[in-house]
Amino acid sequence: MKLARAVKIYKPEILECPKCNSKLEYVYTVSNKVVQFSSGKAFRIKNRGYKCPLCNDNHVYISQTGNKLAFKGYTYSTKLLCSIEKYKSEGKSRDEICDMFISKGIEISDRNIDMIYKKVKIYLDRDYDTYIQEEYNKMLQEYNEIRLSIDLISIDDIYYMLFYNFFSNELIKIFKVDSYENNEVVELLSKYINDKYNITHIVTIRPMFKFYQILKSLAPKSTKFSSFQKF
Repeated sequence: MKLARAVKIYKPEILECPKCNSKLEYVYTVSNKVVQFSSGKAFRIKNRGYKCPLCNDNHVYISQTGNKLAFKGYTYSTKLLCSIEKYKSEGKSRDEICDMFISKGIEISDRNIDMIYKKVKIYLDRDYDTYIQEEYNKMLQEYNEIRLSIDLISIDDIYYMLFYNFFSNELIKIFKVDSYENNEVVELLSKYINDKYNITHIVTIRPMFKFYQILKSLAPKSTKFSSFQKF
């Protein structure tokens, strides 16, 4: 396994309990693993878990930044995984992709290339209408509000939009588009980010980017925005 060059430690972006507004308290490190990134660098990512000292629900809150850096169960960054999908969809063989990554110092097997491609395809092909409504219903039932984590990954001229359930940290859906500013994408986003839903908080990319401004223009005026922490 490649040695990490540095350790990145993350705690929740929001440190107030969504149920009683009490200050969350650190309990233990939920995830601690070395992750390889598309740049060829490797970092140890520690995601620290926090709980409410008053609510007896045993829910552990983690950093949305730490969560979105790498898929659960994988030691490769989310961008690296999306890169594999992009290259495979362009017709590159797994050997070609392996050679590309090896030239950057990224350790990965051809078997993992195929497994990762299939994994990403599951989220790309997923019926968003069904899954987003299910996740919204889960959040409303338990918390009476909706919180989302929305990431945007650019690879050359392709963009991947990733939507997460803030509370469960589950990846809901990946969208792959050649532009996130066209009418079709904005209409898609507006279908589930609008005044119809009680979306109280969205954690996403920094305000200086156009994608942030699009999300903010679509969300209810009362929706609070937080940015992913710096990497």
